[in-house]
Amino acid sequence: MRYTRRIRGAGYIIWQSKHELFHVLLGVVWAWILREAWGEFNLKWLFLSIFGSLLPDIDHLVYFFTYGRTNWYSKEVKQLLRSREWRSAAKFISHGHKYNTELMSHNIYVVIFLIISSFFCLILGWRVWVVVIGAMVSHFFFDIIDDYFVLGHLNHNWKRRWRRKPKNNPDLNLEKS
Repeated sequence: MRYTRRIRGAGYIIWQSKHELFHVLLGVVWAWILREAWGEFNLKWLFLSIFGSLLPDIDHLVYFFTYGRTNWYSKEVKQLLRSREWRSAAKFISHGHKYNTELMSHNIYVVIFLIISSFFCLILGWRVWVVVIGAMVSHFFFDIIDDYFVLGHLNHNWKRRWRRKPKNNPDLNLEKS
């Protein structure tokens, strides 16, 4: 019975992490596009593309434990992780990550910088960097489109240039389950 609960719990966490699975799929699609454009397949590019598509979300972890550690959202995530409430943490992050608007890398200026960098790497023939940076751009484009579907508008973090002081967000009413 205990193993059945663990398997169901792992399935629940995977279901709540479907946003990340979309990023993995975007990495695979980016590697496929480059395979078609360059006329060759390299397994290393596939793995680098998947890595690049997940890389921007490391900023969430950095936020929780460094520059956003005093934010109410970070405190709640850390408390759920400390108390080993994995399912509740997965659900809380899944439903609340769109309201985490203080991330430094999730803004339009970073996206523009990455697009320009990707073009320079393409011109210079640095294919590995084209793979990684292009996958990161696909991650951010997906997040922007996802904001429109989930929130109905563009999230505020995309329009700002620098990080503001974290504030409490009364709009987010999430329960632990």
